[in-house]
Amino acid sequence: MKKIITILILTCAVMSVNKVNAQANGSSYNTSVGIKGYFGDGSIGGINVRHNLSSANAVEGGIYFKSHYVMLEGLYEWQGDINNAPGLKWYAGPGAQLGFYSFHGHSDVAFALKGAIGLDYKFAGAPIDVAFDLNPTFTLTPDSDFSLYAGLAFRFAF
Repeated sequence: MKKIITILILTCAVMSVNKVNAQANGSSYNTSVGIKGYFGDGSIGGINVRHNLSSANAVEGGIYFKSHYVMLEGLYEWQGDINNAPGLKWYAGPGAQLGFYSFHGHSDVAFALKGAIGLDYKFAGAPIDVAFDLNPTFTLTPDSDFSLYAGLAFRFAF
């Protein structure tokens, strides 16, 4: 699994080398790829991608891993600039998660609805994007539950 993650990250980095020079000095980006972790009622982390559809909308997705569990996630986010803070944006939006659990011969599928509200910062002069968000999550299956997670992402922006 570690080899697959390493190959994915290296592939994305090689594909984006030409675009980095054009945007490295700015405080905006089109797409960012990197890692994100969620902390709260348990921790999970993995590969995260965020793509700006426009100056007001973005989509974010990822595949996350922890012991005996894999989760797919997708979010639609509204975003906006924060005045007098170049490179800093707020974002908020809805999304969903689909998780697969397998342990000692027992398998299950988890489905959850979630929200995100956070801040995204693209460093001027470097292809680095950092994001922090809060995520209320409503698990619907296999059992209903509510959790609040904090997410932290470090991504390569191009």
